Amino acid sequence: MPSSTVRRLAAAGAATTTVLALAACGSTDNGSGGSSSSSSGGSGPTVTAQNLSFNPTSVPVSSGQVTVTFKNMDGTTHSLTLDNGGGEVVASGGQTVTLTFSAPQSGTVAFHCKFHSNMHGTFTVGGAGGAGAGGASSSSSSSSSNNGYGY
Repeated sequence: MPSSTVRRLAAAGAATTTVLALAACGSTDNGSGGSSSSSSGGSGPTVTAQNLSFNPTSVPVSSGQVTVTFKNMDGTTHSLTLDNGGGEVVASGGQTVTLTFSAPQSGTVAFHCKFHSNMHGTFTVGGAGGAGAGGASSSSSSSSSNNGYGY
């Protein structure tokens, strides 16, 4: 009987260690060039994932460093992945994370969800549609490019 107790305690200890190790791996930084964190409340634009789509799909931003708040309102995991490889964050259902990336002087930066090929959008940089640090949106729209992705 004592050896079975020892085995149960060892199994419980191993399970606790596994849970703690998985919690420590919860960072959203994947080393792809963009930085991210799980805090929210940034002053930049917000993109929401809900009903398996991004809202808005066209987001005006200024050139330079852009911090985007990404809110996942679905019950499934989504990513906000820049098509150009400039950054990515992954958010579980109900989670809010931020992504900081470098936007060019003008043009667009396309993004998608790596888990759901129908989810995509663009950050529109510069011009009258560009938003300042406050992330104000405009009513202008732009077409999105799939940049070689098959969706």
